[in-house]
Amino acid sequence: MAYERQKDIFVYLLNSDIGLSGNELAKKFNVSSRTIRSDIKFLNELTKEYGVSICSSKQGGYFIPEEQKDIGILVVKKIFIKEENLNRVPNTPSERFAFIIFKLSFSKDYISMEELADMLYVSKTTIYLDVKEIISFLDYFSDLRLEISPIKGLKLEGDERSKRLLISNVLKNEKINDNLMLSRSFYYVFGDKNLNLDEEILFLYETIINVLNEYGYILTDSNISLLVKDILVSIKRIQMGFVIEEEVKEDLDLTIVEAFKKEIQNFFNISLNNKELEYFQQSFNAKRLLNVTSKNYVLKEEAEKIVYEFLKEVKAKFNIDFSDATNFKKNLILHINPMIERIKDNYFEDNPLKNQIKTNYSFAFEISTLMVAIIKKRLNVIISEGEVSYIALHVAVALNEVNDKTNIAIICGSGLGTAQLIRSKILSYYNRQVNIIGYFPIYKLENVLNGEYGEVDLIISTIPINTEKNVSAIQISPLINEDDLLKIRQYVDSPLITFKNHGIKEIEGDFFSRELFKYFDDEKDFFKAILELTEKLKGQGYIDDVETFYSSVLERENLYSTILENMIAIPHPMESMSETTVVAVGIFKNPIVHCGKRVKMILLFAVNIKEDKKMKVLYGMLQKIIESKVIVENMLQSKDFDEFMKSMKS
Repeated sequence: MAYERQKDIFVYLLNSDIGLSGNELAKKFNVSSRTIRSDIKFLNELTKEYGVSICSSKQGGYFIPEEQKDIGILVVKKIFIKEENLNRVPNTPSERFAFIIFKLSFSKDYISMEELADMLYVSKTTIYLDVKEIISFLDYFSDLRLEISPIKGLKLEGDERSKRLLISNVLKNEKINDNLMLSRSFYYVFGDKNLNLDEEILFLYETIINVLNEYGYILTDSNISLLVKDILVSIKRIQMGFVIEEEVKEDLDLTIVEAFKKEIQNFFNISLNNKELEYFQQSFNAKRLLNVTSKNYVLKEEAEKIVYEFLKEVKAKFNIDFSDATNFKKNLILHINPMIERIKDNYFEDNPLKNQIKTNYSFAFEISTLMVAIIKKRLNVIISEGEVSYIALHVAVALNEVNDKTNIAIICGSGLGTAQLIRSKILSYYNRQVNIIGYFPIYKLENVLNGEYGEVDLIISTIPINTEKNVSAIQISPLINEDDLLKIRQYVDSPLITFKNHGIKEIEGDFFSRELFKYFDDEKDFFKAILELTEKLKGQGYIDDVETFYSSVLERENLYSTILENMIAIPHPMESMSETTVVAVGIFKNPIVHCGKRVKMILLFAVNIKEDKKMKVLYGMLQKIIESKVIVENMLQSKDFDEFMKSMKS
């Protein structure tokens, strides 16, 4: 922590009998000489009013004069023990970025780069680089521009509403452990004038939560916190004379904000007009909801149309019918509703778990990408990967509900009563997800395996059994317990069951072949490797045209990267282009880096969407691979096709 380092430098110099060079201090505190210079500058600014300064000379280095050391000890006790003045100074690049945005947004005049450098105790070059990043960030806000004058400095121009949205975006993107905390950058902008910010934010939180509870709205934790911060920022700006002048172009139901208007006005001693209330309401409308019990909540017609078109596309391209999934449709519309409001304000929800979702729910994520083209067509915006990953969670839940039921046969040697108990317990847990075809004694096992009682996906037995056929089996206790039910879960309503019921020979024959395997001995560009694998698909007659297939793969990669968290990439075209569903495999001798991510293996999917069962097996296989570190490690070390297939057997 920078505060600790600066304090330690000061104390170290107090206790030193000799001067210390910048290099010596840099080595001692494991930082650069430039950082030491910045820290010394900061310390001198902080201690000058006490008559203490860190001096320097070319020969002697940095030192505190002997006659000032007694005062210096008092300074340590008076200033550093309190810690607050230093602790709130933005230190990291992201904190400086936020601070400069806040400072420019709350300033009515120009601010020079020298002033910013002095405030943050960094060089002008550092500020210049920060400003470059801010200019790039402002591209997303068409109504804002940064005026840069060589003489006057910097000034943020634009309408009030856009400035508030800018601040909201910065607050939303900051990584803070406690959702209700404001960043140190925000505190530092206000200085000592607003030491009651914590009290104010807690008041707003309690007030808004009470109103939302009363009206039946439940927001996610992060979104309720962001709503509170949005309103606090607006209040601070109103107090400083910044008011919204732009008219809202839509009729808004202000019931929610009207409910807490009076309390806010009284607590902060401000007056809120309709334009301000409309801004508060729009901020609320853009937040993600967990649930709504209010009868007055209106689902937007646009959201319903988007979801309807999405379900239609899923049926056409993946042969999955969600038409009877009532809860899924309702929850998806509930998610799309505020997303439309966010799109209007030109910002999207990031999802910190998006990479895990892409990896663990790759099929659901792929289905969800259909939403991108639909929203682009209807709203002329390409939604972010974070937004797609939130949709993927809804899709993953829905897939569990619409997947074919798992057909279970119970083998029980303990009698009818035990068999009925097991059946009853399984149905009470998995109900619509399973179909119990019957319970049988051990001597009927062969008949069950031969399908004489119907298709069977899973055998649950109270005694050890060996099934040579490709049917999964698990052993449970005669008095079925919680652990047994959890064992069953991995086989129920999951593409894994389809995968487990395929033998390794079938997997090899269905998806992989020696002709579609490539080991890259030399370093290869990610896209060039995909092109070589595409040419293999064409050479084996699976696709008609290399260029068309490859271009579609690039289009999909440009939308969102298909690189997963474990150095595996699963590129594929936007459309179904293969005669049958197969996988071309490319393994690199050494990992390559693409888009900042390491890749060791490419699984190039060539899918025929008419083969929906094979697709289930394919994604079930991928899920099984990803769940096992051993399988992944073995696959990544494979140098030829035989080693690759052997790793699958593990």
